[in-house]
Amino acid sequence: MATSDNRRKLIRLPFTPRAYCQLQDGGREFTGVIRDISLFSLYMEIAESEELTGECDIQIVLEGRHSEMEINNLSGYIVRSDEKGLAIRFDEPFEWLAVVPALFKKFS
Repeated sequence: MATSDNRRKLIRLPFTPRAYCQLQDGGREFTGVIRDISLFSLYMEIAESEELTGECDIQIVLEGRHSEMEINNLSGYIVRSDEKGLAIRFDEPFEWLAVVPALFKKFS
């Protein structure tokens, strides 16, 4: 089984925090909602639909009823863009993934 096949079997959490993506080479910024996230990648829905690739900086904002938490200093590479959004592979594993279900009570 290929490595990409193994990664498809990893847990993905369905929740809708905001994400900000800034391309490193041109400074263009995109804001959207994260459709899903895993240890190695995320998919964010954005309003603009265009072909994009490249290195980017990412900020994730986890919103609660009365506060929000920002996760900064993430970097990655846009591996795919389609009519709905961007798939971004993280440069390093997303170490805060274990905290997300606890914060949003997403236990099944």
